[in-house]
Amino acid sequence: MMLGCAFTFAGLDVLVKHLSSEVPTLQLVWFRYFFHVALMFLVFGPPMGARLWRTDNPRWQFGRGAILIVCTCLSFAGLSLMPLAEFTAIAFVTPLIVTLLAKSFLGEKVSPARWAAVIAGFCGVLIIIRPGGGLFGWVALIPLGLSLVYAVFQILTRKYAGADDPLTTLFFTGLVGAVIASGPVLWVWQAPTLQQWPLLVALGLFGAGGHLLLILAFQRAAASSLAPISYTQLLFATTFGIVVTHHVPDGWTLLGMGVIAAAGLYAALLQGMQGMAGRKRAGDQADVPTSD
Repeated sequence: MMLGCAFTFAGLDVLVKHLSSEVPTLQLVWFRYFFHVALMFLVFGPPMGARLWRTDNPRWQFGRGAILIVCTCLSFAGLSLMPLAEFTAIAFVTPLIVTLLAKSFLGEKVSPARWAAVIAGFCGVLIIIRPGGGLFGWVALIPLGLSLVYAVFQILTRKYAGADDPLTTLFFTGLVGAVIASGPVLWVWQAPTLQQWPLLVALGLFGAGGHLLLILAFQRAAASSLAPISYTQLLFATTFGIVVTHHVPDGWTLLGMGVIAAAGLYAALLQGMQGMAGRKRAGDQADVPTSD
């Protein structure tokens, strides 16, 4: 499921990259969320009924959806201006930023080893956007900004996990995005061609499908065990970039991608080891006889 999620999100990105030269960014954002909601209604509406949109946390659902549409706008804008592989690699510092924010917002302890992983990941970003290189400048700030906003999104999701049914959260993810994008899209709307319609529908299918696979994967496995698989998105994005846009990353970019992936995987390994140690301590305490 996680492998399918990585493939689907990479496919979404390459669709955006392909369409960005023909369709305004805001219109791509609207189609992505509109067909997301349509898919949820068609697939989950009949079996779930009102449970699909019934929530006890409307403010959180709206806030989470609003943050995600900011992420989507930054993502689609960045993809229209940057090569696919480089953009994906820089955006993958999100797990490292989550490590930093988790200390402040979730009270999690950050060990020196995890700090080292964060620093190494940002060094990988500097290798990719190296001063004097073609990516150095304001354009490189887009995926970095995306990483920061998406890290906040993940922190909020983690903090309020279980507040609603996962499918309800997925539904509101699309609904809030579609509602917010419906106003601005009127100013840039242009009629899609017959050839563009299937690709625009695919935006929503890939977006909703990727998030659904992500939810299902996290219901069945720990985040630390899934993180290594998520980095296959870098491989998929690079391959799609070569095949579709004919862009081959240079050696420095590949090195930077490797550093970011290694730092993220190391951080995930540390998280997994800490989780195992915590479970072991809990088990040891459970085995201690009580005074009863």
